[in-house]
Amino acid sequence: MMTDLAPPQIRAITGLELAAGVFTKCSDGLASQLSVSLTSGKWDSGPREFRIGINGDVYGGMRAPIEVGTRRVDIAYVNPSALVVMAYRGKGYYKQKMELRVLGCFPSWDRIALVVAKDLKVKSLQDIAERKIPLHVSTRLSGVNNGTYYTISTILAFYGLSFDKIKRWGGKVQECGRPFAPERLKSIAKRSINAVFDEGISTPGGWLDQALDNGYEIIPIEPAIVKKLEQMGYTRSVLPRSRYRQLKEDTLTIDYSGWALVTHRWLPNNVAYAAVETIDERQSVIPVDDDHPLNMKSLCHGTEKCPLKIPLHPGAMKYYRGKGYLSDKLE
Repeated sequence: MMTDLAPPQIRAITGLELAAGVFTKCSDGLASQLSVSLTSGKWDSGPREFRIGINGDVYGGMRAPIEVGTRRVDIAYVNPSALVVMAYRGKGYYKQKMELRVLGCFPSWDRIALVVAKDLKVKSLQDIAERKIPLHVSTRLSGVNNGTYYTISTILAFYGLSFDKIKRWGGKVQECGRPFAPERLKSIAKRSINAVFDEGISTPGGWLDQALDNGYEIIPIEPAIVKKLEQMGYTRSVLPRSRYRQLKEDTLTIDYSGWALVTHRWLPNNVAYAAVETIDERQSVIPVDDDHPLNMKSLCHGTEKCPLKIPLHPGAMKYYRGKGYLSDKLE
C-alpha cells in the first residue's frame, strides 16, 4: 500500500519493526541489550538526538535509572518501579538524587518471597543468622546489576546476613537467570535446595506454588526491616492468603510490582506527549506482564499492580488529561 510517509520515516519504522520481530523469534541466539538512537547525520544541523535503552545488564537493571538521570538515554523501562523511587530519592544503590520523571507505569503484580524448607524450623531470617544455617539457597544472578539480587542482598544485610556468609558456613548458592529457571524447578522437586529467595511469583503454578506444595514455607520480613526498606523507596505489602491457599495468613513482605517507563525532566514536552500518544495508539499490540489488556488509565494512576510514586512528566500528563485518562483533581 502506498504511504504518505517520507523515506526517512519509512526506513526507521521498517527497521524498528524488523528488529522487534527478529528478536522475538530468535531471542535465544541474539544479544538482549537494546538501544534505539536517533542521531545527527553528517549533514544535519542541530536536530535533537533521542535514545531509548531497553533490556540487558545496563538498561534492564539497577543502572537504568542512572543512564536516564545522566541523560545517556532518554527513556528506559525499569522493573520494579521501586528502583525508580530509590533513584529519585538518592537512596540505597543510588548515591545522588536523579532528576527522573515517569511517562507511565505498566501493570505487573509481584512480591519478594523468602521461602525455606519446613524441616529447618525457622521463623525468620534472624533465626538463620543466629544459627548460622548452611542454606542451599536459590536466588538470582549476581554481578550483573540485577535488581532482584540487590534487593535480596539488602534485605539479608539488614539481618546481618549475606550470601558470602552462607557460603562460609558451608552453604551453597544457586544463581538463576530467571525465577522459573529449569534448574531451580528441578531442585525444588528433588528438595536439593532448602531455600529460595526471589520474586517472579505471579504465575499460577510457578516456582512459589511448587515450593509451597513441596514442603517449603514462606517466612515474613519483620516490620522494623520493612520500615527501613520503605525509607529507601520500596513499598510494604503482603503475600496474600487469598492468592496462596497454602498460607495460614497474609505474610508481610515488600512489593516488587510495576514496569515504569522512565525519562528525565529535560525531555521536551512534545516528545513525552508523543511517546504516550504512541503507546495509546498501539496499546493493542504492546505486550504487558499482566492478565488483563493494557488500560491507559492504569499507566497514570498508582495502583497495586503499578505503583507510581514520582511525578509524571508534564508532557505525559498533558496527554493523559487531554484524553480524560487523568483528572485535574489528581495533581
